[in-house]
Amino acid sequence: MSYVTILWSSCAAAALLLALLHGLAWIYDRRAYANLAFAFAAISLCGGAAVELGALRSDSADQWGNLIWWEQFAVFGLVVGIAVFLRLYLRAGRLGLLASLIVARSLVLLINLASDPNVNFERIDSIRQIPFLGEQVTVVGAAVTGPYQWLALTAVALFTLFMLDVGITLVRRNGPGDRRIVAMILAPVFLSITLSSLLTQIVIWRIVNLPILLVPPFAIALTAMAFELSRDVLHASRLARDLRESERRLDLAASAAGAGLWAWDAATGRVWATERARTTMGFEPNSDIDVTDVLRSAHSDDISEVKAALEHALKRGGQHALQFRIASPTGSTRWVFMSGTVDLRNNGAPELVRGVVRDVTSQHLAELEVSELRQKLAHAGRVTMLGQLASALAHELSQPLSAIQHNIETAQILLQRDPLDMRLLREIIDDVLRDDRRAAEVLQRLRTWLKQGRINMEIVSINELAEDVVALIRADAITKHVAIDLSVPGTLPPVRADRVQLSQVLLNLMMNGIEAVTAHSGAQRRISVEARVGADGCCEISVTDTGPGIPPDQLDRIFEPFVTAKPNGMGIGLSISRSIVEAHGGRLWAENGARGATFHFTVPLQVAEAAQAAAMATPA
Repeated sequence: MSYVTILWSSCAAAALLLALLHGLAWIYDRRAYANLAFAFAAISLCGGAAVELGALRSDSADQWGNLIWWEQFAVFGLVVGIAVFLRLYLRAGRLGLLASLIVARSLVLLINLASDPNVNFERIDSIRQIPFLGEQVTVVGAAVTGPYQWLALTAVALFTLFMLDVGITLVRRNGPGDRRIVAMILAPVFLSITLSSLLTQIVIWRIVNLPILLVPPFAIALTAMAFELSRDVLHASRLARDLRESERRLDLAASAAGAGLWAWDAATGRVWATERARTTMGFEPNSDIDVTDVLRSAHSDDISEVKAALEHALKRGGQHALQFRIASPTGSTRWVFMSGTVDLRNNGAPELVRGVVRDVTSQHLAELEVSELRQKLAHAGRVTMLGQLASALAHELSQPLSAIQHNIETAQILLQRDPLDMRLLREIIDDVLRDDRRAAEVLQRLRTWLKQGRINMEIVSINELAEDVVALIRADAITKHVAIDLSVPGTLPPVRADRVQLSQVLLNLMMNGIEAVTAHSGAQRRISVEARVGADGCCEISVTDTGPGIPPDQLDRIFEPFVTAKPNGMGIGLSISRSIVEAHGGRLWAENGARGATFHFTVPLQVAEAAQAAAMATPA
């Protein structure tokens, strides 16, 4: 049995396998340069084993010398590969020593290229056979050592110093696992390579007659390094198992919340998504997903918005959120909410995007239904209020219409006279136009109240708005013997609001006050309307009545829907009023005073004037 063939062939096969494994690891992760260095050393050991086995079976001095010439390439790959691996993997060893070692080995390799038979020997006169591992192997016989062998010795010394420097750095650093690495890896590597180098040198300098043996010691060194890398593989496998378990738990928690998880690797373009996320976005369970698939699945009206949001998130990084529609193959439309974070590299390019996606169709429909219901309630409140104001509006319309009729009858009489009094006729026509304009304004106000629509923000003068509302209810107040005090300065800054809806709030509060004082048996019937600038940069409007006040048990519930103290009331007026005020960014509240009740509501001033008004309202 040829033990030499078995041993060297096994070393070559094992080295080739290690080279393939770690070469693939580097291909998968191009930042794993330590694996690349190890693969370079392993493939060099594989080639060195083939060359060394051939040298042990050589039949002539020329053949032996030629194979030793080729072995210099394997030695270069082994030494440089192991040294670079130690530097990258252990993050130890001086760069100056590493650079000197690489330069020395490169010079040896260059001199070897120009040498005959090789850099180690100037000439080889003969070879001989000696017993080794139970069989005869070829060794050098008579030979002359090459003149540049001192450079090879220098490279050996530099390699030894570099490994010692790595070991000393690890011992001093004393980090987690450093002493174990010194004992289990660096010590075997140092001893095996140092022993192999010394043995090779005494053979080259013709001190002993032994074969040049580089493969077995270097194989021991690579085995020790592979063992440490295997620990990393086992540790990575354990971490991957824990990560999968953590991923399952996270997916379970996200699914319980109705959310799906996803991640996009910007470098590879691969998109990972859980089953819930795929179902939400309308993707097949096992299909490959690209970021363009998300854009294609979006509704045609939302594609530009989704694309712009994605580009902005990739450029800015950090957290992002977007709500858009998904068009399903069946033609139905679903709403989805997508949020996550973007990790950027040092150069600002996106690296990883991860987040969650939820189907919010039912939530969106519920919000639309609530919004529609709120609008219908507001419309119902306006219609109900108009029913209460019907008599006042009829009175207001009857006055201009009666005046118009009277003026027209007078004009008919004037037209029968001769000569015609043109001055008096012009005055009658002016009166008719004025009364017609007044009637048109009353009708336009009625048409506006009946119209159902969204908030139309505009610049509104509180003084003008309050005067319009007072003019609207003055006839009804006079009929019910209720006095109205209006204290709204004309110098108040304007607010930005919906004039119709803000008028509805003030009108509702004043009508409630009129009904309260009318139902009360007190001698004084009065409604007071005041407005001022608050310290918070808002305009505060207050409506005070001299009625009985709000029952204490209803003071906290007066703004709830369908809660009312009026016998024929619906209980939605104050609820709608609070919704309108809050939609404008203000608040509405009520309180009982020494006499009657007071309702307050606030409306934010214009941004440009709010700070100045608040400063003027704050006492010095």
